[in-house]
Amino acid sequence: MLEKSVEAIFARRVRELGGISYKFAPVVAGNPDRIVLMPDGWVGFVELKAEGGALSPVQRLWHARAAALGTVVEVVTGPVEARRWVPPLLSQLL
Repeated sequence: MLEKSVEAIFARRVRELGGISYKFAPVVAGNPDRIVLMPDGWVGFVELKAEGGALSPVQRLWHARAAALGTVVEVVTGPVEARRWVPPLLSQLL
């Protein structure tokens, strides 16, 4: 399955949970695919990958810099993970 299809599944999942998922334009090399806003106030970035996809070195650097600032950056790989995704705050309650 192509990454584009994984993105569509992920966007639908976020809507099911009451959130909004915006495509994050590639402003800086390595920035994640999506910025996600959830009703509980959770805001984070999500990198979407096709099954078997891997982060590039510049993506790993971007994620590390964001994490050092306390920013959440998640990686969702494939359609199964996209369909099951929940934001970290919600996943702690399940």
